This record gives sequence, structure tokens and C-alpha cells, in this order.
Amino acid sequence: MKSVFLKNISAEIQLLNDGKPLEAIDSFYSDDIIMYDNDQVFADGLTESRSKQEPFIKAAKSISGNIVDLVIDEVNEVAIFLNKSQFINSAGKVFQINGLCWQQWKEGKVSEERYYTGELMKTKLIEFYN
Repeated sequence: MKSVFLKNISAEIQLLNDGKPLEAIDSFYSDDIIMYDNDQVFADGLTESRSKQEPFIKAAKSISGNIVDLVIDEVNEVAIFLNKSQFINSAGKVFQINGLCWQQWKEGKVSEERYYTGELMKTKLIEFYN
């Protein structure tokens, strides 16, 4: 039987791959989540997290989710994956996302998320694979 963590991470990844990040946030982020962007606090709590992300997500004409290289540590309830999604804005411009996402889960919800891009993402990937 799958644990709640495994069921929920699978469902979250499916929502992200379906281009539904707001639904993933609403379903799987804890009320007291702390989110980091390149090790700087991005949002403290679900309300702030959603309010900061919603304008960008809603401005997208379409979102093509592409979550790859999922690594799961079931014992510690940690999920790590690459976000290679893309979105098209209202002007028709395509934006490619390229980020590393590390999530700590607790009681079936994401309690901490660390998102890395650019050089820091490369550094974290090297650390992970060494």
C-alpha cells in the first residue's frame, strides 16, 4: 500500500505536468510552508506563496508542464525534481523554465520548498550527484 506521501507527490507531479500549478499549490502546500528561491525566502506561508505566484500563472495563455528526474526519499519525505515546463504569455512569447525543486513533506503536504535556478542550480546538482 502506498504511503500518503507517495500518493500525494504522485498527484502533485501529475497536476504540474498537466499545467495546473495553482491547483498543486492549493492541494499540496501546507498553510505554514516556507518557500525559498536560490536560498532566499520567497514566501512565508501558503497565502503569500499563492499571491506571489498567481499573477504570473494566470497571465500565461498556456502552460506545458514537464517535471523530470524525480527522486524520492520516502523515509525522510523529500522529493527532488527538475522543472522543465514552459508557458506562453498573452503576447505569444514562449518562456522555458529550468529549475531544480527540493521539497520537504510533512503530514501529506509540502512544508518547505527550495527552488534553484542558474549557477546555484548547477552547484546543487553537482553536490547531489557527488
